[in-house]
Amino acid sequence: MKRTLASLVFLLITLFMAGQAVATAQPGTPPLTALDGELLTKVRLAGLWEMPAGEMAQERSSDPKVQEVGRTLMTDHAVLDQEVRRVASLYAHPLPAEPNDAQKSWLTEMATSTGAQFDSVWAMRLRSAHGMIFPLIAQVRAETEDPEIRKFATTANTVVMKHMTILESTNNVDFANLADPTPLKLSSDAEGTDMVVAVILVPLLVALTVFLLWLATSRNKRRRPYQAPSQDDEEDDDRRDDPRGGGGGGGGTRTRLFVDKEYAR
Repeated sequence: MKRTLASLVFLLITLFMAGQAVATAQPGTPPLTALDGELLTKVRLAGLWEMPAGEMAQERSSDPKVQEVGRTLMTDHAVLDQEVRRVASLYAHPLPAEPNDAQKSWLTEMATSTGAQFDSVWAMRLRSAHGMIFPLIAQVRAETEDPEIRKFATTANTVVMKHMTILESTNNVDFANLADPTPLKLSSDAEGTDMVVAVILVPLLVALTVFLLWLATSRNKRRRPYQAPSQDDEEDDDRRDDPRGGGGGGGGTRTRLFVDKEYAR
């Protein structure tokens, strides 16, 4: 029984934490639209891979211009990443914790390149990625009704425009081949996973809690100690079983009285 109660306490704590994970937006904050949420997710993803890419430029490129642009990318995305996490927290919007598979493959491609090849791959991948997210930022900036998101989109738009310009200044961007045959996947592979897991997990935990409560109750009933019948119960049973009792209900007493009267005569 103690183990069952401990399990129930643990499940209740888990349910509370799951509820916190899927908490709604802060009071007074308008609901986040799907498009607004997509912007926050993709800006976060951009920072997760572009900051390591900027650091890689310091280590693998011998071109001072590439190194300078890499440092700028690192600095700007560090600031933008803080901002996107702040804004996302206002809406309890989950953000990815690592680059998606496509972005990881770009970093691997850079890590296996050297010299001029690295500079070209580095600039092309980054410039293509900025070009992919740029229209989304503009769309959110133009359509969102949320002043907080509009302000963030304005900031992100300025940063992305700046980055496209300085990447092009390295003279390593081939505009004719910006439409790379490898699809540029910016969406998170795990996007929405926390929410889906929470939606599935919470009902399962509730069902498990109910089952354990039922199980604990059933065990308690089975373990209830045996109670021997009382003396009164035994006497009642004897009277019901005695054929002289006339079927109970005081029949035995009436019979004795009748016999006494006959004897008296």
